[in-house]
Amino acid sequence: MENMYQKQMEETRNKVNVHQLINFDKDVERKIKVSIVVPVCNVESFLRECLDSAINQTLKDIEIICVNDGSTDNSLQILEEYAKKDVRVKVIDKDNAGYGHAMNIGMDMARGEYIGILESDDFVKLDMFETLYEIAHKDQIDMVKADFYRFTVDGEYRHLYYHFLSPKQEYYNRIITEDRGIDLFKFTNTWTGIYRTEFLRSNNIRHQETPGASYQDNGFWFQTTICAKSLYYLDKPFYMNRRDNPNSSIYQRNKMFMANTEYKFIYKFIEERPELKEKYARFFAMKKFDNYYYNYRQIAKELKYEYLMKFSEEFKELDEKKEIDRTLFSSARYRTLRTIIDNPEQYYEETKDEVGVDYMNASDDVIPIVFICDKGYAIPTSTAIASIVKAKKRETKYNITIVSVGLSDSDIRRFAKYEKADISFTFIGVQPDEFEKMHKSEITNYGVPTTALIKFLLPDLMKEYDKVIYLDGDIVVKRDLSALFEENLDDCYAGVVRDVPQVLYERQIFGVEYGRDYFNSGMMLLNIKMMREDNLTEVLIKTKQNLDSRLMDQDVFNEVFKGKMKQLPIKYNTLYVNLYRSRGRYKISRINELYNTKYSNLESIRRDSAIIHYCSKDKPWKFYDVPMADIWLEHFLRSSYGEKGLVRHSILDNSQQIECNGNIQFEDVTNRMPVVFYYSSINTEEILNNIQIIKEFALSNGKLCDFYVIKNGNCEIPTCLFEEYIDESTSVKIIDVQNMIERDREYSKNRKLHENYYRMLIPEILCQYSKILLIDGAIVKKDIVKYFDNYEMKSEISYIKLGDMSFWNSPVIFYDVKKFVCNIIKMKFFDEYNSKKKQGGKFALSLYNVIPRSQAGIVDTYYFDIKEENVISNNLPKQDSNVQIMQKLFYTLEEKDNAYIQSLEEKNDEYIKQLEEKNNYIRQLEYELVSTRTSFSCRLGLALTAIPRKIFRRNEKI
Repeated sequence: MENMYQKQMEETRNKVNVHQLINFDKDVERKIKVSIVVPVCNVESFLRECLDSAINQTLKDIEIICVNDGSTDNSLQILEEYAKKDVRVKVIDKDNAGYGHAMNIGMDMARGEYIGILESDDFVKLDMFETLYEIAHKDQIDMVKADFYRFTVDGEYRHLYYHFLSPKQEYYNRIITEDRGIDLFKFTNTWTGIYRTEFLRSNNIRHQETPGASYQDNGFWFQTTICAKSLYYLDKPFYMNRRDNPNSSIYQRNKMFMANTEYKFIYKFIEERPELKEKYARFFAMKKFDNYYYNYRQIAKELKYEYLMKFSEEFKELDEKKEIDRTLFSSARYRTLRTIIDNPEQYYEETKDEVGVDYMNASDDVIPIVFICDKGYAIPTSTAIASIVKAKKRETKYNITIVSVGLSDSDIRRFAKYEKADISFTFIGVQPDEFEKMHKSEITNYGVPTTALIKFLLPDLMKEYDKVIYLDGDIVVKRDLSALFEENLDDCYAGVVRDVPQVLYERQIFGVEYGRDYFNSGMMLLNIKMMREDNLTEVLIKTKQNLDSRLMDQDVFNEVFKGKMKQLPIKYNTLYVNLYRSRGRYKISRINELYNTKYSNLESIRRDSAIIHYCSKDKPWKFYDVPMADIWLEHFLRSSYGEKGLVRHSILDNSQQIECNGNIQFEDVTNRMPVVFYYSSINTEEILNNIQIIKEFALSNGKLCDFYVIKNGNCEIPTCLFEEYIDESTSVKIIDVQNMIERDREYSKNRKLHENYYRMLIPEILCQYSKILLIDGAIVKKDIVKYFDNYEMKSEISYIKLGDMSFWNSPVIFYDVKKFVCNIIKMKFFDEYNSKKKQGGKFALSLYNVIPRSQAGIVDTYYFDIKEENVISNNLPKQDSNVQIMQKLFYTLEEKDNAYIQSLEEKNDEYIKQLEEKNNYIRQLEYELVSTRTSFSCRLGLALTAIPRKIFRRNEKI
């Protein structure tokens, strides 16, 4: 193999004239870690940005081998200029021989331990080669690659499109040594990574040197993928791949047989290596079909028939050799392949007029949605998109544009995870500096950040569209948005929804001069085309500069859109928090009158809503008892951030200093065990015993414990009872669910909730955990911590089943938080209960219909002592245990202040002594009365019967 490589290297070197070699004789003793090969041909417009990204790499031990492939513009002069400034820039100036030849001669002259590829119209981030080299060098990995961006440039704005190397996270951030599967054959790029030089040369891996530049990276990619004994995929993007260069080979569609030539080259390579052909010939056929099919859809109509006949002929050969694996194709694509093989004439007649569409071009049937998102709103916006994905109809297609203000690559990658065949993403980076000066600091802005003013730029940012849906990040979408998008705007700038405060209150809060038509700008269906024609970006900016508005952008839009806006139904921007909190100040008839609706109550508005807008300072990612925070949480847990331990608080908790925007609180709870108790006046001792026992088991298992004591209402819990258990390994927190229960009464038709309804609320209150344990009516007796860790949840809940005991009254319950919330158990329950209420439905029966007992898990009673009343009856009279609480309270205080306890006991003795003296006095009076009755007449005795009553009333006062 080495002799073959030497021979091919000489053939490449002698194929064309090499006019000059620059800097190859300089700095020859320095050790090179990475050789970056840059093929150059007529790219003067982009070359400087490319070279700047290379020479400024944080990894300094590099060489940059630039191969000028017969450029006729100023590319060579630019290369010579950079070579003079930096001896690491080495130039090979040669006659034109195509991309493959340029790459081979550059790689042959490389001295680095690893080789990287940088296309001359692209650029890379400055830490790319250092990051990849550190990973590769440590374990001598053959090939390390990373995710990347494609991009286009429109004026001053760069449109980014995130691309994954693999659709599955399991392939990232580990060394892959096993045989390659289908997921590793998804992308054919070669320039997102680095390759061990010895690996390439020992396997004689090269580019095909045919003239032209189309598809010549396909062969190199396939060879490296199947030959590498170790490879590594990194889930970070470094490479920026340009897609707005009109000279790029992917747009030269007259080169229709270039792909055929490249795949002959690949097939020859695997035929010479039978062991590789046996493993990977089927993947070769799959990728060949993808390329040929793409080509067929792109080429001119007059060339389609000729190309399709060649397409069919080559795949008939593969079919006869049985090298086409049906399992690697979707049903639709395999049907297409069979038709091309068996009846190409028929397929030509059916598809000759079809034309492929580049991924960055807008399509008539795509609904464009745009968000403006900074770092603080990345998670809410991701949650909003998760709700859009869930609510989307199968036939609907969305393009979602994220106008990014300082988002990290990690944030953008999480957004891109939602991308599917019918959902695409574009990221546009914008700096908000110019807008920060527009808003006067003395004007109240209600917590709206200055990034909201970027909405003024949307006509310029969304030039490819005539109409778009703008959404704030603090929303949840409950319906497909195609009906909203189809609203006819005529000659209006926007379709909008009246702001709720303007409708509800006699005295309007905002924009009094605009009347009842004042709208909320958190959702706008924008007539972008008309806004561009009227140069509204400039108008909006000038209006903001001259308008003393209390709201950041909303007053401005109301001023500029005045008289040219269409009022849409309330369901497209439902400010539910405002409606709920003001429910005592309006009648539904007023809503119906102003929004032209026919709602019967607040719950019917919620059900009909297409977009819920959390337009309040109390956000659902901050507080779990905000109205409809449960709906938001469902979509958060489905989102790309859903695995993070989100910690929320109660609005009633004044001890928490929580800002309106940003600073979302997360907590690592991987080694923590959450245990919940429900407090009543009779189970204090039970709770304390369980805390003590579980804490001991946790310490022996190296586990930390988070204990939560839930209460409902005004009953006060002496917090000092738990102080002795709190330390670095253990926390105890008290949670009041009264506010949540009051909120959820809206879901129930009769507004009544079961006394054990708090059990429904636990998963959404403690959503940072994946699994939660509730103990209410049992004492732990065995190592519950180890059992908790090993217990595998197969349903939303698991509980101890005793007779007909249900989830409502089981003494022990396990929760799978994500399943419970995302499967909307609570809302399904209310739907079931409300529908059966007329038939006398019961809470427990309704619950069984949502979580059948056959599906719920069973908790082993071996680890618990069950309280007798839970086994026999739930209706036994309960003994008041205030004495127990006092005793425990005295015990706790005694350790802190014995003198104080002694004084309490003395006062208590004195009080008892006084009671005894008064009781003796009463008994003496009673004795005297009895004697009096026997010695006087009946008449006098009747008169004296009033005396004991007075005495007894006196006794009561005592």
